[in-house]
Amino acid sequence: MQIGRYSTLAFVCSLGMFAYSGLVAADEAASLSPEAKAQVRAMVEKIVRETLAKQQAQQPPATAVAPAGLDEEQVTQAQQAPAKRSTATADLIDEITEKVKLYGVLDFGATYVSDEGGSSKFGERDGVNWGNRLGLTGSQDLDWGLKAIFTIEHGFNLSDGTTSQYGTTWGRQAYAGVENKWGRLTFGRQYDFVYDYLNQLNIGGYATTYAGHHGDFDRISGWRVDRSIKFQSATFDGFKFGIMYATDDAAYPGQSSGNKETLSLGASYFAGPWSLAAAYVRIDKNDIYPDLQIGKTELFGETLNFDGTPLIVDQETAIVGGHYQLGDFTLVGNTSQTKFKRDGETATQHVYELGGYYPIAEKTTAIAAYQWSDFEGNDWDQVTFGLKRDLSDKTWLYASYSWMKASDGIRANQGAGWYLDNSSDNRQDTFRLGMVYTF
Repeated sequence: MQIGRYSTLAFVCSLGMFAYSGLVAADEAASLSPEAKAQVRAMVEKIVRETLAKQQAQQPPATAVAPAGLDEEQVTQAQQAPAKRSTATADLIDEITEKVKLYGVLDFGATYVSDEGGSSKFGERDGVNWGNRLGLTGSQDLDWGLKAIFTIEHGFNLSDGTTSQYGTTWGRQAYAGVENKWGRLTFGRQYDFVYDYLNQLNIGGYATTYAGHHGDFDRISGWRVDRSIKFQSATFDGFKFGIMYATDDAAYPGQSSGNKETLSLGASYFAGPWSLAAAYVRIDKNDIYPDLQIGKTELFGETLNFDGTPLIVDQETAIVGGHYQLGDFTLVGNTSQTKFKRDGETATQHVYELGGYYPIAEKTTAIAAYQWSDFEGNDWDQVTFGLKRDLSDKTWLYASYSWMKASDGIRANQGAGWYLDNSSDNRQDTFRLGMVYTF
């Protein structure tokens, strides 16, 4: 009986490792939904029961007469063994589904663009407001009050199944580390603190990614840092802080070395009806594309040809933001300053954003935002409206309209600059209708 029990244990653990490695084909990890958890349990239980049935089939058939040589206590233990195996199996299944969790996000819908490359366009686009992802996250208790943690997250294009982070399998996130009551220390591919503390305050981007900060130079939509070491404190009476550093040295022999030494700092305070957050990031030798990202045709005396050629700069960004609750209305604001340095010259971008959201009906929220930015003699105005209708706790519909007008000579491009092609002039409008499903 002991041999059969431990064989089942080894089998279930192997099943857990298979689920861990094969379920993914990655600005907060989510748990399995009740429906998904039930499906996982049903799958595991079915396989375990089949295995137990095969083991029992290989044993002599039970009889109403106790085998010779067994006393009354041994007979009772033999009769109770099936129930004990059933309880142990249920405990093992609970342990698997609790220690490693599967989660994901699917964003799909249709977008209209007034001018993209010289003509209007309408069609299916996915991963717009929320990047499509499939992730695994888990933890394990250790000695000294520590807990081992990990998250790996794969990003993909729903329309054709291709990888969305330039061929990187775990391109959205890939990190592991330890945590205790004071905070967590992690290593890997992780977001900097602009995303951690300010992304939720990008009110236009909440309505639509097309209304994210112009060019996303300040990284508010979420950029990852490879080979990074990151400390994030626990929350102490509403306050938390963190520091991240990434070197350009390879993490192991044979790994390609990067060229972006990065430092990021952040802090936030949440006090119920109001909050305040700030972050800083410095990147050495960063690649930027002022033509493709915001439509500029010249920078640092160099003509930009919209051909994908980057400018290599040293970059510094400082950003602050917060929210304030006014009854049912939530006011949100933020501002950022990003400096680029190259060969002794400096160029600076400022972004200012103000907006809010208000529940206009049950499960329906209206969003409005205004954004103004300037960069080396040019400026951009953008007005955005959005609606969000919850279908459940994990699924919602959304609609948005965003209008942008830039200075003369600019080929407008809304949001982060990577979701749309440049307009043929200084005006660009977008309308989107989509659905987000999370699990």
